[in-house]
Amino acid sequence: MRSVLLILVCLFSISVKAQFWIQKSSFAGVGRHRAVGCATENKGYLGLGHVNGSGVDISYNDWWEYDPSSDTWSQRANFPVNNHGATSFVVNDQPCVGGGSALNGEFYKFNPNQNTWTPIASCPFFNPGDTQGFSVNDKGYVYVGTNMAEYDPSGNSWTLKATPPMAFGSWTCSFAIEGSGYVKAGNKLYEYKPEHDTWTQRANFPGVSTGGSYGFSILQRGFVTCGYVGALSTVTSQVWSFYPGSNSWQMELEFPGTKRRFPVAFAIHNRGYFGTGTNGINLNDFWQYNPTLNTNELSENEEIQWKIYPNPSTDYIDVELPSEVSFGEIAEVRNLSGQLIQRVELNKVTTRLDVSTLVSGAYFISVQIQGKQLSKMFKIL
Repeated sequence: MRSVLLILVCLFSISVKAQFWIQKSSFAGVGRHRAVGCATENKGYLGLGHVNGSGVDISYNDWWEYDPSSDTWSQRANFPVNNHGATSFVVNDQPCVGGGSALNGEFYKFNPNQNTWTPIASCPFFNPGDTQGFSVNDKGYVYVGTNMAEYDPSGNSWTLKATPPMAFGSWTCSFAIEGSGYVKAGNKLYEYKPEHDTWTQRANFPGVSTGGSYGFSILQRGFVTCGYVGALSTVTSQVWSFYPGSNSWQMELEFPGTKRRFPVAFAIHNRGYFGTGTNGINLNDFWQYNPTLNTNELSENEEIQWKIYPNPSTDYIDVELPSEVSFGEIAEVRNLSGQLIQRVELNKVTTRLDVSTLVSGAYFISVQIQGKQLSKMFKIL
């Protein structure tokens, strides 16, 4: 049985390397950068943006819908104006897009069922552009400089919120995790909690990208993809994930396609989708990202000894951490498809997890120890 399980783990690890990044159908519009993208519950949306090679600056207003179930693109109603560097967020499962190069704080809402754009209240405080918005609890948030505003669809109104702790320049990126929004500006990361209207500085971003990245979130993690390094001419393919529970960053497997700045990314059903952007050449390739198949998470670090037992089990497993580590780490149990089953805070050397409700089969449990994401497989009989 042990040798069979080892073979299964090895085969799974091999398949991981092939499936972590999957190239999908290319974006159906022309290659571009500084486009805008977002996702509703089941569909992704990408459009606008521009090309500006050889001194010619062409902005677009086309709007495309991506269906991950069929890996197909469909062109929808054009945005009201040609625009690039716009900002987007999603409320009531409808994309809202505005600001940018062609607007002065005006926003429009897209209704996927009716295939129509309708104006919503304009942001009265500033014109957001070349910064990414985010959505928390069905409200939209946009920012620029030392201002951030909240859009409430119930009243079709904007409210100026707490002053950001630094002036957010152009080409930042952001993501939202549960009840908080996060903004990466340079190597700084700040968390905004709408419930308390407060900003908190989190762990500095350790990657090389200084701007032009795109952010999205999956499975209680935020991801920062690609971007430029210091100046526009140098681009990176690095991918980093942020874990709010441990306030730590982890370097993921690099994006295998062309390095770029100003891409678009969004998440649907615990998968990331990523494409467009430029490295001097405007790109229209499109990729799926599956963080649950990250080989970094499956590797063991023998210098850090931690245990789970009994394995196999029927009703519980004990997670034993080294006595020298700090507690408050989060353990996550997932099935082989990457679905999150259980999250437990580890506040002592040995913590017992109730797994009596799990169906028979193999699972992974992962923990953060000394800044490293480590995983083990266990079986339920």
